[in-house]
Amino acid sequence: MSPRQPADTTALAWIRRLRSAEPMFVSDEHQRVVAWSDAATELLGWEAGDAIGRTCYEVIAGTEPDGHPVCGRDCRVAANARRNRVTMSYDVVARTRDGERIFLTSAIVLATAGAEQRPFMIHLLRPRSASTSASPASLEPDDVAPVGNPLSRRELEVLHLLADGRTTGEIAEALSISRFTARNHINSIERKLGARSRVEAVVLGQHHRLI
Repeated sequence: MSPRQPADTTALAWIRRLRSAEPMFVSDEHQRVVAWSDAATELLGWEAGDAIGRTCYEVIAGTEPDGHPVCGRDCRVAANARRNRVTMSYDVVARTRDGERIFLTSAIVLATAGAEQRPFMIHLLRPRSASTSASPASLEPDDVAPVGNPLSRRELEVLHLLADGRTTGEIAEALSISRFTARNHINSIERKLGARSRVEAVVLGQHHRLI
């Protein structure tokens, strides 16, 4: 067995039996890739034998459209998983094994397995158009519609917390509001900015100089 491959366990055996027609990989609590689908190979160019055992941030090398790192040691997805929290879907610019940039939406499914309830992060990847993930620096004035319905003071506070990488629960705690109210504020921000995701709301907020 390669020294970078984790020892097989009953939990890992169960994880590796997962199948998906979508590009998918699974990482453990140490952010090591423990399962890799054929569709992920087609999308990113990594063979399963080469991806498994490496850290997910080494394989994906994800950033925001402006180049700010998303993937890394103790990223938001891993930090949330260790607290038994699920991360909302997010947009990321990944790198194929050949170094090509590819725009993706990543949906996270959190699973716990084994006697120690180890967290495993199931990443479902979906390619998306680069034009919907443009960075503020690349957006011309005509590319983004003006904000027709201005954000409220509370929504601006929530937007700043989103830009800081806070989860819904963390936003609720920071503002002493319920998770339901925090989620409603986030949905309202996305609607007013014409964003399809939280990451895109932050990008558009930066473009409109709201952050």
